[in-house]
Amino acid sequence: GKQVEPTATAMAFITWLQQGLASRDLKYNETGAMIHFVPEGMALVSPLVFKAFAADQELNDSGAEAQALQVQREVIKAGWHLMGPGKSNILKYQVLVRGSVPVGKLRAIVLIRLQRWVVPVPPINPVLRMD
Repeated sequence: GKQVEPTATAMAFITWLQQGLASRDLKYNETGAMIHFVPEGMALVSPLVFKAFAADQELNDSGAEAQALQVQREVIKAGWHLMGPGKSNILKYQVLVRGSVPVGKLRAIVLIRLQRWVVPVPPINPVLRMD
């Protein structure tokens, strides 16, 4: 897609993500985590991770939901993610147990070109498979 200049909000989100991963405040690749590393990139569970960011910024509660969606929109606009079928921005994953039995689903925005964001890139979470 065409590169657009990311907004201050999109950049603030990325910084929050990087710092949270580095400090381990943001869990990844574990049950209930909002971030998973998949073969396609870094899966950001939607809308959970955006709500957590909005809450962390202590944006007024009344608008937390709207704020989370706005952040998500701005991150999508930055064009850092993988487009899914039918030009969808949000990809669906199955959560597997024992390598093959689907026990859940999650929706995520998947950031690509991980070296830009995370060094070293964590291992892939084997329990997620693109739906």
